[in-house]
Amino acid sequence: MDENTVIAIVEDDELVRASLAGLLRSFGIRAEAFSSAGDLLATDPDRFDCVVSDLQMPGMTGLDLRRVLSNRDKAVPVIIVTAYPERVSDVSRSDDGLHLLEKPVDSGQLIACIETVLGRGIEHQTSDGR
Repeated sequence: MDENTVIAIVEDDELVRASLAGLLRSFGIRAEAFSSAGDLLATDPDRFDCVVSDLQMPGMTGLDLRRVLSNRDKAVPVIIVTAYPERVSDVSRSDDGLHLLEKPVDSGQLIACIETVLGRGIEHQTSDGR
């Protein structure tokens, strides 16, 4: 994985947000965490290589965030995570570009999904940087 790769985590649950960010960092991936879609959009979302977003959040949902980001000059890929996959409509599920993971998120599935959307592999680093 390119050392300049940065993933945005958008999750309203503080513990889940910290856990996802810590997981990515354990794989040597830089992660920045946001408590809402609005907080992410208030920054420069184009600087992120990928967004991992909760589906159900106060204000803008993860699917709404995905639509907003896909309409920008640089379409940032979005991976949706949810504890309630049944709430994703059939229309959204038929979208070939939708990447949906169930909570609790399996680390291997998350990393594989990030590799897929970025089109490149991630090398796991040990805690001593190797």
